[in-house]
Amino acid sequence: MKEIIYLVGKDLKNFITDARSLFLALLFPLVLVFMVVYVYPSGGEEDRGRFTFGLVSQEDEEGVSREMITFLEKVKSIPLQSFNFEEAYQRLQEEKIEAFLFFPSDFTSRLYSGENTVIEVYTNPENVKGRLAALRLGQGLANQISYAQSSFELVKRQKGISIEELAERVRHGEDFQVIPSLVEPVSMNFHNIGPLVPLNRVNWALPAFFTMFVFLASSLGAVDLVKEKEHRILERLAVRGTTKGIILGAKFFSSFIKGMVQIIFLWGAGIFIFNLYPGSSLFALFFLSALFVAVASAFSLYIVSTASNSSFAFSLGVISSLIMAPLGGCWWPVYLMPPWMSLLGRLTPHYWANSAFSKLLISGGDLEAIAIELTTLLIFVIALYFYSVKKFDYV
Repeated sequence: MKEIIYLVGKDLKNFITDARSLFLALLFPLVLVFMVVYVYPSGGEEDRGRFTFGLVSQEDEEGVSREMITFLEKVKSIPLQSFNFEEAYQRLQEEKIEAFLFFPSDFTSRLYSGENTVIEVYTNPENVKGRLAALRLGQGLANQISYAQSSFELVKRQKGISIEELAERVRHGEDFQVIPSLVEPVSMNFHNIGPLVPLNRVNWALPAFFTMFVFLASSLGAVDLVKEKEHRILERLAVRGTTKGIILGAKFFSSFIKGMVQIIFLWGAGIFIFNLYPGSSLFALFFLSALFVAVASAFSLYIVSTASNSSFAFSLGVISSLIMAPLGGCWWPVYLMPPWMSLLGRLTPHYWANSAFSKLLISGGDLEAIAIELTTLLIFVIALYFYSVKKFDYV
């Protein structure tokens, strides 16, 4: 036990007295957060919360799509405007609208015949929030249309009347009883689960830089132990009876303590300086952060056990960190990653940590909401640690 305390103390002393290590682990992440939050242009992000959509139909005035557009224009929760195609396309290019829905000329005929109807969604790919909102609106309309087609077909079989005649009766307020949902519309009650999370860039920027620099600092910290292996220091410790469990355990705990310093410093600065929303549970935030620090510490042991010299250990730590960071969502939010990157990202601990941070700090989730992520990170810790112990050699 005394040997572990001595080795941990020696490693922490080197960390505290090294100005470059302190800057990389504590100050540089905050510099990047400051640039993202206050320096980097927002691109009108605040205005993206107020969406304006266009509606375009190639049908004549008797078409169902025209009636749908007339109804949708009365919806007050989302600004919707009717345009012709050329005008809507121009407004989309000028970013005056987020997107527009396009109903083709055969929309009504396909609806009545029971064929697959088509609603085309035109969006600006750079406006991610607007695109997602437009797709959600289009999907909602598609679901309603599918339900209407099924209802029409059911009534047609039971009543023996054509869909055109049924639609005409409904349009003029007759025979509403043919579709039960039209007699007593379903009422909907909305409940907010958890607090309303304010829009703040630091809520995704700080977790991303936290995971990136905790992992990088821990990986680079392994270089010193590899140097001791090169200089035969570990071999002399082995002669004195120091087991590899003690050596690796001391390295793990020293790396873990340095990571805990990063947790306190970075999250404290985020809350008190950058107005970070800490989530509905500080314990969940702290536990998740500590578990990721444990993963980073275990990975540093992997470097010690794998690298044959300090140069290779340095390269392995830097390259691994720079590859895992973008794949794990440190350079952009996890929920904006394309499917192929999201699939590869699942092989990194960064992905699971950033996914959990998003649930805590953006969605207002609790500890139960990140159970899968926590379990996955724990598996990373166990696998890396035991592999490192098995692979480690004193020289």
